[in-house]
Amino acid sequence: MKPSDNQFDIIAAQPRAWSILSRSFLNDRVASTYLFSGPYGAGHWAMTLAFTSLLNCEQPIDDIDGEGNRTVRPCRVCRHCRAIAHGNFEGFFPVVPLQPYKKDPERYDQINAYLERRRDEPLALPNEEKSVYIRIETAVDIKHRLSRRATEGQTRVVLFDRMERARPDAADSLLKMIEEPPPRTVIILTAERPDSLLPTIQSRAQMVRLSRVPEKLISGYLQERYELSERRAILAARLSEGLPGRAVLLADVDATEEGSTRSLGWLIFKLLFQPGGGEVMQVVYEQLASRGLGDIEQVLELWQSLIRDCAYYAVVGDGSGLTNVDFEERLIALSRPFEFGSLAEEMTAEIKNTLADLRRNVHIHTALAALVIKLRSAIRRAEHGAAVA
Repeated sequence: MKPSDNQFDIIAAQPRAWSILSRSFLNDRVASTYLFSGPYGAGHWAMTLAFTSLLNCEQPIDDIDGEGNRTVRPCRVCRHCRAIAHGNFEGFFPVVPLQPYKKDPERYDQINAYLERRRDEPLALPNEEKSVYIRIETAVDIKHRLSRRATEGQTRVVLFDRMERARPDAADSLLKMIEEPPPRTVIILTAERPDSLLPTIQSRAQMVRLSRVPEKLISGYLQERYELSERRAILAARLSEGLPGRAVLLADVDATEEGSTRSLGWLIFKLLFQPGGGEVMQVVYEQLASRGLGDIEQVLELWQSLIRDCAYYAVVGDGSGLTNVDFEERLIALSRPFEFGSLAEEMTAEIKNTLADLRRNVHIHTALAALVIKLRSAIRRAEHGAAVA
């Protein structure tokens, strides 16, 4: 699906985060290092571009936030703002996690492909086929480029995207850069959780947390930029759980398409509740484990959402608050075991642990097989409790 030229207004979507950045700019107290935290998909890259634009804008625009306080935003029309939006601003230095490579040309191909995707859609979530890491070569390359004198009137911005994916040697290199920041340079790190980074890095960065975004803003953007119908845009916004990056991903997926990742995730989830384990394990091995890490993470995140819906209905008995409304009737049919014990908490914890294992590059088949066994055991115990009751 080809998007229009309309861009997501990250400033309106993240007013608290922008207020912090705007105040630091207005008071001439811009920090040398920022850490943008919060769930991926909330708009870390888009916020970085907006702040880079503000730092270099030739004619910033005064604004008023929802609480009546003065803020400022980039004009989006000066030469620097346009260059940043088009991805050709010479003062922006992104460092991104990469898949394994053998030679530098492979590294540059990956970087260019990553940046091209971000140019088309700053909210886009990466969908890697393998585990990715920030490597020392990239960090050293950026330090070398920063050793040159900055262009007059320009504030350079270095972005370390998904900093928790940095190898230890790359993290050490970054720490040295933070301790002795290059002149007229701002460093921005992104991470879902600050505590995933070295304490010495955390202590030297100003924290800015990105929050989940109102559903209305997300659905409106999907209708305007991706020309989705109102119904489909609202569904994608609700399924995204406040993360516009995830909503953009869903905008390209027909939730009813048999071969989609979402359909596969739902199929396996249903099979977890069926007697016997052979069929579900076969589907996991043949259909899920053979997919890329990004697809597997999407399926496990879908399961977390489905579990929350089942638990919600089990407690409230009303489907109006469900997230996955396209599966409403079938979720209600699966919800009874969630009335007993702590099934939702147990399943969610096991999925969370498996996601962490997969991101540490454990063997995919083994991790998924172990997860299925644990989830089915938890379901059987809950079903036994329901039968006794």
